[in-house]
Amino acid sequence: DNPHVILFLQQAFLLETNNADHYLTVLSFALILIALRLNRLYVLSHKQKKKPDKPTLNTSVDLTKREGTSKRPAATEVYGLSPTLIKAKSEIFPLPLPAHIRIFAWLLALFCSSAFYTGPLLLFLPTIVYFTYSTHLALGIVILDIILVFYPNQEWPFFRQLFQVWYELFDFHHNVTTETHKIFAKHNNLSILAMHPHGIIPIHAFIWSAFCDQYLPTLYGVGATTDAAQRLPILRQMLRWLSAGSADRVVIKENMIKHNKDLFILPGGVAEIFFSRRMEMNTTISQVHTIKAKRYGLMKLALQTGSIIVPSYVFGTTNFFDQIATIGDNYNFDSNQSFFSKSVGKFLESMSRRIKGGMTFYWGQYGTPMPHKTKVTLVLGNPIIPVPGTMGMEVTNERSGSKAKRTCRKIEDPTSEQIEELMNRYIDALERLFDQYKAQAGYENDILKVT
Repeated sequence: DNPHVILFLQQAFLLETNNADHYLTVLSFALILIALRLNRLYVLSHKQKKKPDKPTLNTSVDLTKREGTSKRPAATEVYGLSPTLIKAKSEIFPLPLPAHIRIFAWLLALFCSSAFYTGPLLLFLPTIVYFTYSTHLALGIVILDIILVFYPNQEWPFFRQLFQVWYELFDFHHNVTTETHKIFAKHNNLSILAMHPHGIIPIHAFIWSAFCDQYLPTLYGVGATTDAAQRLPILRQMLRWLSAGSADRVVIKENMIKHNKDLFILPGGVAEIFFSRRMEMNTTISQVHTIKAKRYGLMKLALQTGSIIVPSYVFGTTNFFDQIATIGDNYNFDSNQSFFSKSVGKFLESMSRRIKGGMTFYWGQYGTPMPHKTKVTLVLGNPIIPVPGTMGMEVTNERSGSKAKRTCRKIEDPTSEQIEELMNRYIDALERLFDQYKAQAGYENDILKVT
């Protein structure tokens, strides 16, 4: 539509030259213009479609009612879980945060979220430096990468305690009381804490490490991350400091059974990254929070190890960042996302599954990796016993410095029916947990979709 662009193309094609690069450049430019025009027409055509009416507070549909789901609360005082949300308080940082500590908190947030960019960049940087600057410098960066990727790192408790500084930054609330810790410590059950959603970048996992260390120290064990994340410089160091390790099934079972370690995991994994998009709080629009909770491998692991499953949901995790690759079914999604964004999203999701690690382009405040400021609410549900009525029948191996943990009856080779039955109880607990606290968290009209 631009006459200057048309004139440029006409003159370029009429220019007498035998330079092949010239023709390729002009042809590429023309194809880009055509692609942009087609994308613009696609977006305009979708905007002209009649949008569905937005459900409001006056809607006659009760979004809290689910077919086949009981209304009993998922978190009760039997396990010391509060029916009302509690604001988290740090034990090492003063409230309100002084200006210099608040600056430190934001710099820490920028450092942690940037690691998902700087890690891959450091791996590719030697090649870039080699062809553009200096062979010796490229060799030095290669040596640095080798050290960062393979040098053994140990758990660093002080590092996870630092994230208490984010309590005020993200207005962090929870449903855990002092009784919760006493009950979990008394029972001493081998546990799997399964947390949803994953989010684009799991900033809430850093908060959980500080919170668990402070409020539920007996539940702090090992985390499970992708092998790709374990091979990225800087990110690898942070994960090891937080005691996160491989998500390989053999490694996980060894940590749990032989070393008596509870497991923290984000079961949604890569799939939930591409369901994530920012949500509005306290709105009359009914938004859909989509999670990937049908993880049969996790249910099989619980049955094989005899571990209780502690369902957990964190409101606000998808609000930390925007991303180009969002794929989901939230309200009015199609009209908000362009054809280009959808295509890129599907491509990145496919690549992420191949490399078994999340790969997307994300940004927060001011277009930087610094996360947006949002309210974060973490809620735990009552533990789920894989084989009801058998808790305490078996124990893990007792080791020096590590007390044996109770388990229910282990089933080494569970049937598909047993796995399915446990899965149904797990999904039911997540749905009830979401409905129980969504109004207090600021998402009263929203619904949870489990895939």
